[in-house]
Amino acid sequence: MTVIENPKLNSIIPFLNDNLDDLEKVLNDNPSLYIMDNMMLAKIRKDFVKNPFMVSGLNASNIVVIPEIILEEASKNLPNEEAFRRHYYEIFHILSQEKEVYVVNLELILELLQSMASKKDALNLLRNIAIEAVRINPVISDVIRGTDVNATTALEELNGAIIHNGKNAGERFITTFALVLLSMYYSPVYIFSEDVKGIYGAFRTFISNERLMDLIDISDALELIEQYKFISYESLIQSVYLEEDLSEDELMDLIVTCDRNRSRNILYSLDGHLCHTSISDENLSKWISEGIIKFQF
Repeated sequence: MTVIENPKLNSIIPFLNDNLDDLEKVLNDNPSLYIMDNMMLAKIRKDFVKNPFMVSGLNASNIVVIPEIILEEASKNLPNEEAFRRHYYEIFHILSQEKEVYVVNLELILELLQSMASKKDALNLLRNIAIEAVRINPVISDVIRGTDVNATTALEELNGAIIHNGKNAGERFITTFALVLLSMYYSPVYIFSEDVKGIYGAFRTFISNERLMDLIDISDALELIEQYKFISYESLIQSVYLEEDLSEDELMDLIVTCDRNRSRNILYSLDGHLCHTSISDENLSKWISEGIIKFQF
């Protein structure tokens, strides 16, 4: 049973799409997209319901991709369909009013690749990209390298290798899917996450990885930076401020009441100077309203 067939998710099924043809068409029409992790889904579950206008901050694309494993993570600690509905119905309803929400798994990504290559070549490319995507974890990278693309169970083996012990599996699928989509010229990909080790740490290894650049047909690190972007909660708030033309008081109220992690060390530039610190609510409001802050991660 796939995650989307899990009865717990029945309440949000009308808001989700897992159809290959639909995904391919919408990406061909609008090649940029968001990919969201479980932590950010949990944050917007609270804040978007309180302030539905916050969805306007996701203004770079109408496509939101959620790896199937993220929904699995979201549902596993909830006992039944009613509990899941209470937690997630409203946020998916809000997202679906403005965005096309797609649930993807490794099988769908492989089928997408097969629009450009044979199944064997697509499997080879998928495995090779996955190896580079998780190079930050040599044990899992080696497990993926050991999968046999000629086996009839190749896809299942590859999926199991990426999951491995389950820890941080969502982040591994996010990075793998993002890189595969870049290889198909669907970009920019906006990673909506604040995971330092699994998401940003992996990205730092990509910058000097010539093998990866060749696989995804990216010319250099600067092009990768332009196509592989990050959205933090602070950058979302900044986009909401600009899109909604909020007053300074409204911005401050949004910042104070939102579910952002105030202790997180944020990578940002302030009036051109690179910084890596936490930011108080007061400074965040001031710097956003003055237009002097730019967020990197």
